[in-house]
Amino acid sequence: MYITCITHADARDKKAHPFRGLTEQGWREVERTAERFRELIDDETPKIKVVVSSPKARCVETALLFAKAVSDLTSTSEIQLDASLKAGSIGGHELFDLANSVKGKHFLVSAHADFARTLPEQARMIPEAAKGGWFTTRPVLILIKYEAGESWNSAKVLACEGLWHEEWRNLLQ
Repeated sequence: MYITCITHADARDKKAHPFRGLTEQGWREVERTAERFRELIDDETPKIKVVVSSPKARCVETALLFAKAVSDLTSTSEIQLDASLKAGSIGGHELFDLANSVKGKHFLVSAHADFARTLPEQARMIPEAAKGGWFTTRPVLILIKYEAGESWNSAKVLACEGLWHEEWRNLLQ
């Protein structure tokens, strides 16, 4: 199974915009993330069959725009909301739990910067990539290959890249 994870792109200020969707910069970042995704996958990568998102507007909007930009690589138009993916609530097991409950050969997850906590242990990040379990940049694009039912540590992180100063940067050591 393939798992594609994206953290939400640049979002509006929460004090000025209680309904915190993406900024115009965020829209461009999602488009760049979709372009980078296309560069990283190959013909063997199955189509995205399931899209799961934090219920927060910025994540839902990121998932929607990303899925639309790669619509030829998806076979669903439904976004499932998962309250366990809310910012600040990530404990570290959420991605593993999803990988063992979602049906299909490829699913997309849109979540927050604390998603850094959910990566398999062998995915050692460069020191500046995350602090306290939170990615320090966004968006972050992660591609993982995993066999359901296996140990989460057997999962292979194919890519973990963040958009730093307008350039994609590998976040793994």
